[in-house]
Amino acid sequence: MLANKKMVVETNDTPEVSEQDVLQQILAGPSDAVAIGEALPEMQRARIAQFCYNRVHMRELGLRLAASCSLMSLKAAFGRGGEVVFKQSRDVEQTLGELKNSPGSQTPKPITLKKTIAG
Repeated sequence: MLANKKMVVETNDTPEVSEQDVLQQILAGPSDAVAIGEALPEMQRARIAQFCYNRVHMRELGLRLAASCSLMSLKAAFGRGGEVVFKQSRDVEQTLGELKNSPGSQTPKPITLKKTIAG
């Protein structure tokens, strides 16, 4: 889990920030989430993008954060999937439209207790 996990920052002038603190700030004000994310070191931003992308309800935020990351940092955070996320994040609106219209994302029909046999 992300609780109390500290990220290692590559530069000496950037303070170490816990992922939990960053996520709480992002979730508190989603409209400012990308601006908050852009202030973070790139590797930490890529890891948060990966965290968000892997949760369906936060995928848009993950893509928007990934858009500000390099291919190398996304590969480090996502592994082999980093290339796919890199391509998807270059046009977030198109990607979200395609994801909404994919066969697996269709809302299932509701289950009813209505009798189907007249009688």
